[in-house]
Amino acid sequence: MSEATIRTTSPPGAPPQPLACRLRHKEIVGRQGPVASMGEVELENLSPNPLEISYRMTALQYLNLVVTDSQGNVVSEGHFGDRFAPTLEPQVLRLGPGEKFATKVHLFSTVACDPIPPGTYRVQAMYDYNGFQAVSDPVEVTV
Repeated sequence: MSEATIRTTSPPGAPPQPLACRLRHKEIVGRQGPVASMGEVELENLSPNPLEISYRMTALQYLNLVVTDSQGNVVSEGHFGDRFAPTLEPQVLRLGPGEKFATKVHLFSTVACDPIPPGTYRVQAMYDYNGFQAVSDPVEVTV
């Protein structure tokens, strides 16, 4: 899995951010064989304290997948979390120290083109929550 970097929107000298975001290819086999361009996003609590992420749709509502083409142009549109419907009641994802949450994502879910034009793309996961931003290393995908 690629390592994560953490970008903070906190002032300099503030404590380190508590969350890492990682992205990797994940081979998924469906009824008709392998599903192309699937990945897995992982969130890890880096702090010594429990971390609670409150959400109204899904814990992924704060996730965005930014896709760039081989020339560095952003080809993704919108926000990954916009595709979910709200729940009746607020929910909480609770991660203990060192605990991870991982789930499958389609790496091109924020790209409007269907089919995706052939080429090499870079996909980067960004998780923005409550004043911090955890950013994965980019994953390269060739279509």
